[in-house]
Amino acid sequence: MPSHSYDVLVRLSPQVPAGIVERAARWTPDSVPSVAAGAASVILLRDSKDGLETYLLHRHALMPFAASMVVFPGGRVDPVDAEGGLDPTRACAVRETAEETGVLLDEADLVPWAHWITPEFEPRRYDTWFFVAAMPPDQQAVDMSGETDLAEWSMPDTALAAERSGLIKMLPPTISILIELADLATVAEVINHATGRQIEPVLPRLVETDSGWQFRYSKAAPPETWS
Repeated sequence: MPSHSYDVLVRLSPQVPAGIVERAARWTPDSVPSVAAGAASVILLRDSKDGLETYLLHRHALMPFAASMVVFPGGRVDPVDAEGGLDPTRACAVRETAEETGVLLDEADLVPWAHWITPEFEPRRYDTWFFVAAMPPDQQAVDMSGETDLAEWSMPDTALAAERSGLIKMLPPTISILIELADLATVAEVINHATGRQIEPVLPRLVETDSGWQFRYSKAAPPETWS
């Protein structure tokens, strides 16, 4: 039976970082969310002697979005991505991967994996498609973005352990993807798992409970402003 992009959500921690809580607490019923800009991110994968690995970027602390977070290569859809009659989101994924890692992909190399939208209370919001892609065997990934302190290949379990111990920070989309990758042994298994996968957008919401603020994950009805 094909997997669903929602399957992993029950495995995510509801805990919320302090900085996010502060922004959520300022949000009122009268607040108007900013438009979520189109974006794309690529989960580069390779098989190593130790197992499945993915390429992760450790962002600078002064970045305006996802500062100090560990992320996959990617970025915002630019006007140039709509040229040539290609799908702008896939074109963005290919372009951003080349700009940040030097890896040249084709749109056909991209397999959809997940779709997340930044919470409404955030001032800078993105409507992001995540694609998995096998690392071309004749290429090397190199940190070219200028936005990172470190770029490295990592096994999903290793990255998740570092996040749980507080050594690195990651946002829920990255954590959710790594959780699923940790259950798969090879690039071929990931691509097979992605084939026929049902993907729906996830819009995290914050609710205040007796235990404090917690994330809730829900299906998002796409606004007309989405690309």
